[in-house]
Amino acid sequence: MPVDNEDNLWHRFKVEGDLDAREALILKYTGLVKYVINRLGINPPSTVDFGDLYNCGIAGLITAVDLFNPDLANKFQPYGTCRIRGEILDESKRVGWIPRPLYKKYGEVERVNAELEAQLGRTPRTEEVANALEMDLDELNGILSDYRQASISSLYDVIRENNEDGTVYLVDILSDPNVDVTAPAEAEELRQLVAQMIDQLPDKEKLVVELYYQKELTLKEIGKIMEVSESRVSQVHSQAMLRIRGRLKLLLE
Repeated sequence: MPVDNEDNLWHRFKVEGDLDAREALILKYTGLVKYVINRLGINPPSTVDFGDLYNCGIAGLITAVDLFNPDLANKFQPYGTCRIRGEILDESKRVGWIPRPLYKKYGEVERVNAELEAQLGRTPRTEEVANALEMDLDELNGILSDYRQASISSLYDVIRENNEDGTVYLVDILSDPNVDVTAPAEAEELRQLVAQMIDQLPDKEKLVVELYYQKELTLKEIGKIMEVSESRVSQVHSQAMLRIRGRLKLLLE
């Protein structure tokens, strides 16, 4: 069996304790870190550069390699992706990339948006959300824009924290409907709930969510398909996330 065969590397590291094999596995998957960073859609403050994100991602990758059990899973990439993403997200929360006042305002927007949707039986217009919040339209759009610019993609809410298996985010359910996020009965219910929420989104938002999370296209690629700008796709994506997060908060509280 070739020395660089991945199965052989895992065997050498996990069974024989070969640290050279461990290093080879880490090097093999360093490209996964860049992939995850690009998929997160991060636009952090100017004090945070790509190197900071990359270092967090590498730390997550190392943890993933050390904890991964090749006997229980067929592929490392899905597990590694979750660990890398989780490390970056945890660091973003620790250093406070999103100012607390902005985070609080956005949470209020989410809550009101979900409540209006329940009351009206349809997706509320932006003007209706602004009126319910007693703010003008420019102020509401400013909050949404600031949050989008300051934050990691809105779907990265924690669904389950597990020190042994890693933290699972809502995005994991969208990317892989079969991900095990909690107890089996609850997992199935949660998957159905999220699927129903996506299906109820307006057509453009539903398309963006499906292309971004399930087909793994970039915002730029989605823009070409929809014949709109990348920034417009970002706006549609943010609106979809606002709806899903707000609905989940009402249902899971």
